[in-house]
Amino acid sequence: MKRFAALALALFIPFASLCACTVKPVQTKGSITVKDSVGREVSVPDNPQSICTLCPFSGPVIVMLGLGERITSFTNNAARSKLLMQICPSLSNAAVVKNSGSVNAEEILARNTDLIIINSGVYYSDTERKKIEAIGKPFIVIDYDTIDDQLKAVEILGKALEREKKANEYISYFKSVTEKAKQIAKGTDIRLYHSVNEAVRTDYKGSYCAEWIALTGAENVSLMDSGLSIEGDKAYTTLEQIYVWNPDIIICNESMVDDYILSDPKWKGLSCVQSKQVYQIPIGITRWGHPSSFETPLAILWLLNLLYPDTSEIDMNYEIIDFYKKFFDYTISNEWLEAIIDGSEMREPRTGNREDAA
Repeated sequence: MKRFAALALALFIPFASLCACTVKPVQTKGSITVKDSVGREVSVPDNPQSICTLCPFSGPVIVMLGLGERITSFTNNAARSKLLMQICPSLSNAAVVKNSGSVNAEEILARNTDLIIINSGVYYSDTERKKIEAIGKPFIVIDYDTIDDQLKAVEILGKALEREKKANEYISYFKSVTEKAKQIAKGTDIRLYHSVNEAVRTDYKGSYCAEWIALTGAENVSLMDSGLSIEGDKAYTTLEQIYVWNPDIIICNESMVDDYILSDPKWKGLSCVQSKQVYQIPIGITRWGHPSSFETPLAILWLLNLLYPDTSEIDMNYEIIDFYKKFFDYTISNEWLEAIIDGSEMREPRTGNREDAA
């Protein structure tokens, strides 16, 4: 294994050196030192002009920070977002350099990259991390399992890119939404099942999705039972178990899963299906509330409005328009507003062997 790693580095380093000869120098005042999500101290070049983001969460955040035009390579997750492309058209020129978990280091080099943002999946994979290390450019690891960790990740990116004010605005907004949830959610006996990507993939204790749903006071049925099948950071159940749980409502974060549940005969015995209490969580730049989403505050507000329609006093149309204007300086049209709430055509279909169902 060590011999293989040495060979891989030997092959990458000459290539990196060759590409470095053609890099256009960027005038910088110095560098900024940040501590990333795994505790590494990273010296980030001042004013990086070419950024590669291999972390699905960080791409939209960099756009939010006002530096989207500097993203020259990214993941297919971001590339599939129709709204993100509308907000930041320059992303159409960025290269997709991560498919099915494999990093295209040669393409990152070809983009004269100054800074690389990766997630823990890349960092903890010896093969993929060594590709990144061989490029010879500074990289930041972004990782989180909780809302607090996610806000810390935004803080890290804000500091690294000298956009701390904007990052803090988002952090303050997220905290204000959690405070609003505490005021509205007085506890409810509504039993909720959350479908994540697939109809029978769901939440587990300690997961990011379980945390934000808990803020709304709903009784998340998949946290009540130990009969889940855990595969890495994903949890699966069975239709039989869902019948045992007998939820009052089902919320789905993947487009068309709600239609599948409502139309498939195997699900029609559930009372919530019979009463059509199956809902698509809106989709904007990301799937709201997804583990890699930064639009989770909107997911919290949406679910509060669904659970407490008589007392929440939340105008979701206003909240949606205000969010994208505040953080992206983008005015959501009536057409986009309807599309976000419907969620059915907000992401381009997967092509080839791209993996973005995490």
